[in-house]
Amino acid sequence: MCPPERSLHMHGFPLRLLILALALCLLPACARYSRLPLDANARYAASVAALEGAPTSQAPLGEAEVSQLILQNNPSLKLAALRRAEARSQAESGALLPNPSFSGSLGYLLSGDGNATAWTAALTEPVNAWIILRARRDEAKAATAEVDASLAWEAWQTLARGRQLVADVVLGDQLLDAQSQLASTLQRQWTTVAAAQGRGDLDATTTAPIAQAASEAAQAAAETERGVAAQRRELRALMGLSFDAPLPLAPLAPVVPLDDHAATAALQTLPRHRPDLVALAMGYDAQDARFRAAVLSQFPALSVGYAASQDNSRVKNGGPAVTIDLPIFDQGRVQADAEGVTRQRLHEEYSQRVADAHDEVRALMAAQHVAERQLAQATQASTLTADRTDGAAAALDRGDLDRQAYTDLSVASLSRRVAVLRTELAVREQRIGLDTLLGIGMPDIASDKDIR
Repeated sequence: MCPPERSLHMHGFPLRLLILALALCLLPACARYSRLPLDANARYAASVAALEGAPTSQAPLGEAEVSQLILQNNPSLKLAALRRAEARSQAESGALLPNPSFSGSLGYLLSGDGNATAWTAALTEPVNAWIILRARRDEAKAATAEVDASLAWEAWQTLARGRQLVADVVLGDQLLDAQSQLASTLQRQWTTVAAAQGRGDLDATTTAPIAQAASEAAQAAAETERGVAAQRRELRALMGLSFDAPLPLAPLAPVVPLDDHAATAALQTLPRHRPDLVALAMGYDAQDARFRAAVLSQFPALSVGYAASQDNSRVKNGGPAVTIDLPIFDQGRVQADAEGVTRQRLHEEYSQRVADAHDEVRALMAAQHVAERQLAQATQASTLTADRTDGAAAALDRGDLDRQAYTDLSVASLSRRVAVLRTELAVREQRIGLDTLLGIGMPDIASDKDIR
């Protein structure tokens, strides 16, 4: 048996050398691992100056500056960038070229005639993977675009929320000041009439409404104070600031009337620049590619290659090798039908979302016109009442007006001021919502072939 052992040694060494060389060639392409420790001391920024992209001056921040800082420092958007990279890697992995398959075996001579080790080797490549490769790559491209558009929509909504919080905080501070003055005025009025009631000059039917108004005004001011504090805290969190970081905000720009022409133009191109609709279109494209791949996958699975072998008597054979599945039980029709139904559902969902978006935008445009008209009326009434209150103050100083009448005018003036601020909040909220729904400011992020 010595010759077979020598033959095994002579043929085994080159095989081991080949495997070692192959491993060394593939080693540079392998991913490398290194430990990534968790940061148990992570903290939000303690000041605006510590944020990335913070302005050099310490002036109060305007809406545009807050939006820029949110884009650069928002914790959720930073994680979204990593989710984007993760989704891209997962999508692209499904569009790689199919790997060939190698199989081999060794048959050591244990007894009988023969003087060599038998072996077999085969190298094959799946043909079906090449047939559906184009569809898989189209799917990966569309799925990646869907992720990008979805994350763009997330960032767009985050910016809209930041704009809304800036308006809430700035106008909320003004509202709180007006409500506090109103509550103080009503409290002084209540103190005066309560003393008169104690002397028997007034009865409870006259003083009770004043007491209730003073209580309600104080409660409204307290609720506004709590609400503004919560909104300021949320705004800090959006910017990546700690809950107690100083955050000075600049006054808001005046409300500009809605430009119907610009809004209508944006509405006509809505599916091209609103990220959530683009994401739906990309999702439909990805599903269309999956459906096409499922249809192509109905062909029987086929692998072709080359196979060679040697028996124990050193007789060698070699030639083409073919492996094909027999589609007797699974013909791929069920999977293709399922993908087709999913594509139809996404098609209808896209149409419904576009119709909903158009209807919602038009309804909000109509509501914006109503709110703008109400704001103009409330502002005019407030200005008129404020002018009368200023005249009443002079009359009070001259002794031409009593304290009770002046107090009533002051209460009316402050109440109208509160109404103006609340109406302005509603107008700004609607405008920000309208800008968000119209995607105003977003560039076109879809091509003609992306919209079915």
